[in-house]
Amino acid sequence: MTEAKLTRAAIVDTAITLADESGIDALSMRRIAERMGAGAMSLYRHIPNKDTLLAAMTDEVARRNPYPPPGQQVWTWRDRVRIAAEVDWRLYQKHPWVLFTFAVPRYNFGEHSLVVLNWMVEGFAELGVSTREATRMALSVWSYIAGVALQHVSARMLTDRDADTEERSGLTALLEGTPRWPAPPALADLVGSGGADLLDPEYLLDTGLQALCDGFEASARR
Repeated sequence: MTEAKLTRAAIVDTAITLADESGIDALSMRRIAERMGAGAMSLYRHIPNKDTLLAAMTDEVARRNPYPPPGQQVWTWRDRVRIAAEVDWRLYQKHPWVLFTFAVPRYNFGEHSLVVLNWMVEGFAELGVSTREATRMALSVWSYIAGVALQHVSARMLTDRDADTEERSGLTALLEGTPRWPAPPALADLVGSGGADLLDPEYLLDTGLQALCDGFEASARR
């Protein structure tokens, strides 16, 4: 690749593709340079280090997955929580590594992440809470979405996972009625009850966010 085509944006785009394919642990300036047909040292003229690269990748993913623009429609604050869950759920399926970079302060909340935070805070302002409290609510929503998404995509992140010898979890076995150990007393009623709801991440995402929003509303009223 010629120096004229070797831009910061092109480097970030290539890095995102590689991270999607192999995870961020396998990401290096050398691999990016090889994919781009350039010398590794030439990349450093545009991006000085890997921390800067990861921050740029994270913000670029946020830019590519925006929440609806202001003025397009009138949403309630609960609508905004639902939309955030839909957008972020799709984002984490496509870019599972972002679960980790969004969690690290030096990588998250670039320019475009602040734009979507602003969108969430505007919604929570309907509850009559302070900007600080609205921000706390937004961060709580994102933390819950990320937590459920992490459970859902974690198998894809474990490159040494052997699907042929995967053993069911103790909870799965208990819900299916074939517990591997005696059920603890408080869980006895779950034996053989089935796991269609408890083991469905999208169901847990929806019901958990509803409960979280109910808590926000009750707190605001107090």
